[in-house]
Amino acid sequence: MVPVPKNAATVILLREKEPFGFEIFLLKRHENSSYMAGNFVYPGGRVDREDGYPEIRLRCKGISPEEAHQIMEGAISQDESIAHWIAAVRELFEEAGILLAYDRTGSPFNLRDSTERERFLNYRISLQKGKMTFLQIALKEKLFFALDQLHYYAHWITPEAMPQRFDTRFFLVRHPLGQDASYDQKETTAGVWLTPQEALSGNIKGETPLSPPTLKTLENLSHFKSIDDIFDSLKMDKIHPILPILIKISNEELLIFPWDPEYEIFQRGEIPSQINHGRPSLPGDHSTRLIHKKGLYLPYCYKI
Repeated sequence: MVPVPKNAATVILLREKEPFGFEIFLLKRHENSSYMAGNFVYPGGRVDREDGYPEIRLRCKGISPEEAHQIMEGAISQDESIAHWIAAVRELFEEAGILLAYDRTGSPFNLRDSTERERFLNYRISLQKGKMTFLQIALKEKLFFALDQLHYYAHWITPEAMPQRFDTRFFLVRHPLGQDASYDQKETTAGVWLTPQEALSGNIKGETPLSPPTLKTLENLSHFKSIDDIFDSLKMDKIHPILPILIKISNEELLIFPWDPEYEIFQRGEIPSQINHGRPSLPGDHSTRLIHKKGLYLPYCYKI
């Protein structure tokens, strides 16, 4: 039986790089993780039931359930739609220590001193351990979660052949002033700021092994010169769900993206008599498939 994918939300955290360009925050998953162990990924995780409660929506600003539903083009219900935005804000705080919120004056939240940083670090730990809810933090600090800082960017579904599957919405956000991103020392063991080009090159060298959606979204983002250019492009792009195909050939795992010329062939369960992966991708290429070798997903460009 094919596992049903769990709803999830992931956040691509962006910051300006001097004198030009931008960097993205990546987390290294623990080597003992049951999913993508040792890979570098964006902060994110499952959408919890509590993320859809009416009570927490009262502590949110910027996006209504109706607007979230419309942005996702009615693919899921209004309640499920807004829950993805809330889950993205929560997971970003849990996994990267970044809290997207407005304070009691309506100003963007920032950590003003060491005492406040220590207090919110304790909130983060309590949230991770299940000793406190996200809603309780908002009520105690009189915060409103800033959903309008998130920009819907991509939709990936884990291949059917995977034992664990996720139906994941990806969001973009600028790194807020007055906060520092950090790994959680629990599910993740390192946190790094890299340009897309640096991350892609590091993946090929085995220094920053990337998960498939991370690798492909970094490829897409590597074509932009600035964060403003990225956000401008969102006005034109229509977001379609991406469902790769995972197959095993000999001792290799092959991941085929929907834009690969042979996607429909593999989708029908047919294996071409001659396998030609094309050429290895370079940073910035539009890869059509990945080969999983020795723990690394290596990108290739195949053309008929």
